Amino acid sequence: MVNKRRARAILCTAALMLAAGCGKTDGKGEAGKPAAQPEIDYSTMAAEVVIQDLSGGTEEKFNQSYGEFIKKKFPNFKVTFIPWKTGTKLPELTASGQNVDLVYGSMETISSPLIGSGQQYDMTELIKKHGVDLSKFEQTTIDGARAMGEGKLYFLPVTTMVQVMFYNKGIFDKFGVPYPKDGMTWDDVKELNQKLTRSEGGVNYMGYSASPNHILRMNQLSLPLYDPETKKPLLSDERWKTMFDTYFLNQATSNYQAWSTAKKKLPYYTEMTSTQELAMMVFNSQFPFDGPEYVKNIDWDLVSLPTLKEKPKVGSQASPRMFAITNTGKNKDAAMAIIRYLTSLEMQTQFSKQGYMTVLNDEGVKKLIGSESQFKGKNWQAVYYNQIAPKSYQSIYDGDLLNLFTPNVLKIVSGQTDINTALRSAQEEAEKFLQAEGKK
Repeated sequence: MVNKRRARAILCTAALMLAAGCGKTDGKGEAGKPAAQPEIDYSTMAAEVVIQDLSGGTEEKFNQSYGEFIKKKFPNFKVTFIPWKTGTKLPELTASGQNVDLVYGSMETISSPLIGSGQQYDMTELIKKHGVDLSKFEQTTIDGARAMGEGKLYFLPVTTMVQVMFYNKGIFDKFGVPYPKDGMTWDDVKELNQKLTRSEGGVNYMGYSASPNHILRMNQLSLPLYDPETKKPLLSDERWKTMFDTYFLNQATSNYQAWSTAKKKLPYYTEMTSTQELAMMVFNSQFPFDGPEYVKNIDWDLVSLPTLKEKPKVGSQASPRMFAITNTGKNKDAAMAIIRYLTSLEMQTQFSKQGYMTVLNDEGVKKLIGSESQFKGKNWQAVYYNQIAPKSYQSIYDGDLLNLFTPNVLKIVSGQTDINTALRSAQEEAEKFLQAEGKK
């Protein structure tokens, strides 16, 4: 036994000497840089990695999006997926002592369960160790992640999405109205909206709608919902009026208002894809890939998000799918090897061909978007037409604050209240909520 241990020690020492000997004898590499450490090939190693989707996705969806690729790249990894449901949510798993190595979710939803359960982990050193080059990423996302962690990196993006405008070609054809195009302003949309607001054959057609939950949190002015310095909500910020006006009030035609008042909700994508009362819908660029069944019965396409006159070429903020290693994770290196692979040029190219927006600032990868997907031939370059707006500060309270904020759109559109009263009321409700949270 002693001889075997001694032999292994000699072999390890020799391997290290050989690795060091490949560089200069002074321990420096090219141009005096520190010699690179020998790279570990995790694809040949065995490890168990436990993963959870904090946004509640299924194991089937995980395997389709990531799992199949992870298992192919790391055949000796045992990958266990734990669904997010009552009894197995991250805070509950943490309390029970169940190991979770890797979690993921949208940038807007990941921070609350991760940080709320004390599972945030600064990946900075692991990023360096595994050679992940952050300069190759789209930088608004990295900047946003650093801001959320107050300089620390608790998350890294793997895929992303922006807001774009989808449209039902059939409605445009029906009324002889030219299709939307990339580079429009919100005034251009208003003009189209009015042309498409018609009543015919017992159907009250609407030109435009948007999802408040998505467009407001990804707004083009990069307005945050919470101030980390004052620890106060920012729902009464005057600039929110501009966003409410731009996305909703200026576009609220008679048919839109009547429909919203009667249904007690705003028109959603189902009104474009199913009942086909709606011609244009601002929504997540990933929408057709997340729900292909919703667009199977219409002739559709997409264009870039319309822009503000004072901010030409500035689109929405991005909403990246972030991956994070947990503080108590038992297999942090294996988890980082997975993140490194998912953000590699090889995997980002594959994602792009499938229709996912890349997180890399690589024009070659961007040009491939959707090229091998079921929706190839659509105007996917629209997702890159605008500049991505800087990421606003994301807090662990944003989901709750958004839920207090967005119902006011319907109240204003349906005439239940005015915008000043609505924003003031939302601010007061948000302050009460944060005070209650602080007392827990």
